[in-house]
Amino acid sequence: MDFNQLDDKVKMNITHQLTQILEQWQLNDQDQIKLLSLPKSFKARHLYLYRRGDKSFDFDEALLQRSKMILGIYESLGTTYPTNKEYAAIWLKRPVKKFKHKAPLELMLSGDTGMKRVWYFLDCTQSWQN
Repeated sequence: MDFNQLDDKVKMNITHQLTQILEQWQLNDQDQIKLLSLPKSFKARHLYLYRRGDKSFDFDEALLQRSKMILGIYESLGTTYPTNKEYAAIWLKRPVKKFKHKAPLELMLSGDTGMKRVWYFLDCTQSWQN
């Protein structure tokens, strides 16, 4: 999807989905900002405007790609833990042997490569596509 083709309604919808997911994962504001790779000038105190649906993120190619990965990870966690959505937040913060005993969230916060590693681990079909 091209970010230039996103209308305001789609931007609001994606923003709402992202903020709800990050809240469900129980991430603090700074981790949410870092995970979304928002600009350094972005203030944590303004996140409530996005959570409430008053504003949408200014999507560029990087944020759109991050959004796709976050939504993919969320969906994969829902498939992995279908009966306990709260466990996704726990799993993200626990060390995983496959990740050299690092928490998935730590990898995700390290950048796109880490986020892709987590997504590919959860959803093997993603690694087939690349």
